[in-house]
Amino acid sequence: MNVSSPENFDKKILWIRIARSKGIGPITFWKLLKKFRGDLSRMASEIENVTPQKQAEEEFLEHEKRGFTLLAAYEAAFPEMLRDLRDCPMLLSAAGDISLLNKPSLAFVGARNASLLGKMFTTKMAQSLGQKGWVIISGLARGIDTAAHIGSLETGSLAVLACGLDVIYPPENAALYKNIIANGLVLSEMPLGTSVEPSLFPRRNRIIAGLARGVVLVEAAQQSGSLITAHYAVQEGKDVFAVPGFPSDPRSQGCNALIKQGAVLVESADDVLAFLSPLESTSEIPKGDPKGMGGAADKANALREEILETERKDSLKDSLLRELSLTPVSVETLFQTQNCSLPHLLQLICELEMSGVISRFPNGDIALQAKL
Repeated sequence: MNVSSPENFDKKILWIRIARSKGIGPITFWKLLKKFRGDLSRMASEIENVTPQKQAEEEFLEHEKRGFTLLAAYEAAFPEMLRDLRDCPMLLSAAGDISLLNKPSLAFVGARNASLLGKMFTTKMAQSLGQKGWVIISGLARGIDTAAHIGSLETGSLAVLACGLDVIYPPENAALYKNIIANGLVLSEMPLGTSVEPSLFPRRNRIIAGLARGVVLVEAAQQSGSLITAHYAVQEGKDVFAVPGFPSDPRSQGCNALIKQGAVLVESADDVLAFLSPLESTSEIPKGDPKGMGGAADKANALREEILETERKDSLKDSLLRELSLTPVSVETLFQTQNCSLPHLLQLICELEMSGVISRFPNGDIALQAKL
């Protein structure tokens, strides 16, 4: 928007004043806008304790100062995929490449306490889908979200926050946050400075579902926020894909239940692509320097190591139990993620096996002990 125009600037500030007024949520906002036939001045006059002009101007200028973009829902750059939502956000704070908002996208959601195999699977699938032209959306949370963002850094990663755009949560994803801004886009509907609150995650999830053509679930438990995202996707007529898991693993029960209810069972990126309509004028992005990002792959690899290094600060036992699932994994693969000697790792594996926490298979692979 050309804010140098006084008329445009006044409209933007008036929109911010109404949207940020206490007691005015998305549904109320759009009802009032319809009632007053788009007349923002009349609309503002009817709102008790409407946000002061100075406060709205300060919010706009703070975005400008930080290099952020504050998008109003009437502006051309606002994502079309959100406009049809009954509770469409009135404002979106954005940092990065806002052109990603109107490109074909897929969302990944899943467990925060994801297994090593779940994270590796997600990173590989996100990378493959990104190379086919899909922007990958997730919520910057631990586990599956983080893995999806890492896999899509080269091709376009979009993170939707439940807090203010300037609040990094979880803190250990600070480097990932900066890399997404540099190579993709970070988005939030909340005012700058808004801290993390449980009630804000469902609001974030509706935006994730609203932006995406489809939602992929990996390791989602029965009572998880991931299922809220899937519910929003179903309501909006979006495709829901679920990766099946071992029946006794709590992290797979949500995905397995969704498959029973009609979600598309997927085991690879090809399964997702086979179900979706081909993208227009989209071909596989060439290897080397996708989208001219110059070294984004190296950043992704370095970032993976940084995140793993943070996890290694916990005790080795806790780290191992977090990485393991009911799906067997080789000791060699586990060893690559642990900051310890191989003898130390093997000793702990033996102890866990003797205590009945894990099972060892004839080929040497290990997994969590299934509870029958």
